[in-house]
Amino acid sequence: MSKKLRGAVIGVGYLGTFHAQKYKNNPNVELVGVCDAFPAQADKVAAELGVKSFHRPQDLIGQVDLVTIAASTLSHFEVAKMFLQNGVHVNVEKPITATVPQAEELVALAAKNNLKLAVGHIERFNPSVNEIKKHIKNPKTIELVRTAPYKTRGADVSVLHDLMIHDMDLLFWLSGSEIDSMIASGTMLVSKELDTCSASFKMKNGVQGIITVSRVATTPTRSVRIVQDDCTIFGNTGIHEIEKVEKGDGTPDNLTKVTKWTVNKEDALQKETDAFVDCVLNNTTPVVTGLDGLKALKAIEQVQNLVCTPASSV
Repeated sequence: MSKKLRGAVIGVGYLGTFHAQKYKNNPNVELVGVCDAFPAQADKVAAELGVKSFHRPQDLIGQVDLVTIAASTLSHFEVAKMFLQNGVHVNVEKPITATVPQAEELVALAAKNNLKLAVGHIERFNPSVNEIKKHIKNPKTIELVRTAPYKTRGADVSVLHDLMIHDMDLLFWLSGSEIDSMIASGTMLVSKELDTCSASFKMKNGVQGIITVSRVATTPTRSVRIVQDDCTIFGNTGIHEIEKVEKGDGTPDNLTKVTKWTVNKEDALQKETDAFVDCVLNNTTPVVTGLDGLKALKAIEQVQNLVCTPASSV
């Protein structure tokens, strides 16, 4: 039996704690410890999981083979860079970094050192999204909606980097194309960064993409709608319900045929973690690569520039 990979999680707040639990669940990983900038938090989570507590990421060098970085977005670059420079495979939460140049440097560094760099775009592991993708043939329109009530967690970045980046990655993945042009608008309702945004994209293969996000909504919503010549597919990807509307037999009472079904719920974060571990073990390409994370971030920055450019400079 091969030796277990040694892993750790950097940043064990709300999300990072779950990441650590998923490593513990993977039979191919030994969770060496957890690390957080707040020593009390690191100590608390370490005690709960029965592992060692670290207060500085650099203290993990030489003790781990792979890490997940779930600290604040602004810290992603420096922490990921340090591990990649020291031979450690990295899974970093989305967005990959705070800026495009930082992401480009990480992608280049991972390639130079022959290391895996994965990005936590968890919607790729959503069973409903994967079910919908099976039915995509020649999409005309892809509409993605993601709304949530306001929370201080994640508010250090705009709604684009917090929420829309999920759907930006999905738009590239589901359409199989790059962006040709875009229009967008947004508002800052309660914070200094964008809290809402609606954007329309013309993809190079002709697909129209529409993304709507808000972090000041009254209720959480996650949905995907695919419009094709022969059908429309709608998925409520938060509760895993899917509806497919096709042409009926033409009789007045059966102009359309509607099929509804529920997709079995799965632990998307566990699947994301297991996929990262597998790509390290088997030397395969990550499901969501550093290049994927970079592409999504580039598009998000383009949207932000479009929405936030002062009228006087247009």
